Amino acid sequence: MLKRLSARVCGSPAAEGYAHVNPECLEASPTNTWWHEWQSSGASKEHAQAVLEQNADYDGLAVVWGIGHTTQTAEDCAEACRSYSPTLQQGGPFSRLPCNVFAWCSQQTCFEPDVHTHSFGDCWLKFSEGPLNPEVNMRGALSDDYRIRHPSAPKTVQWHSGVVLPIGLKPSNGTHSPRFYW
Repeated sequence: MLKRLSARVCGSPAAEGYAHVNPECLEASPTNTWWHEWQSSGASKEHAQAVLEQNADYDGLAVVWGIGHTTQTAEDCAEACRSYSPTLQQGGPFSRLPCNVFAWCSQQTCFEPDVHTHSFGDCWLKFSEGPLNPEVNMRGALSDDYRIRHPSAPKTVQWHSGVVLPIGLKPSNGTHSPRFYW
């Protein structure tokens, strides 16, 4: 199980600005196949825990777009991820992927190096290969170099993120996603 929740066989989705994401690879990934087997064995959200990190933004593919999907707290966003179940009725290329990563906007607006406006309560439900080793977009105090590249960036990350894992497992400190260097 640990290998399957740490493996990243499809590469980082953020590489080249998400231009080459392969949904078929993600569906066949060790993380996704493990999750479906785990669910089929009778596991439910009661067997999963959300591990939250304040002032961090974790990467992943949106299974529920965060703009317009809001919650009042980071804990509510974590619960939305923990409770999420993929269904074909949702459509889209990632409709068979579970939520195992989430990101919640804790301020009136939250900075991201993208073209969107992110507002308080935006709750992004995401899938990531290897949730035991999350890909980190931003964490803690942003470096001077980062703030030079992004003059509108705050001093500290405004997002709270986390992973959903079987009870008893703890994520590593993660690795930098390609977005860390944007």
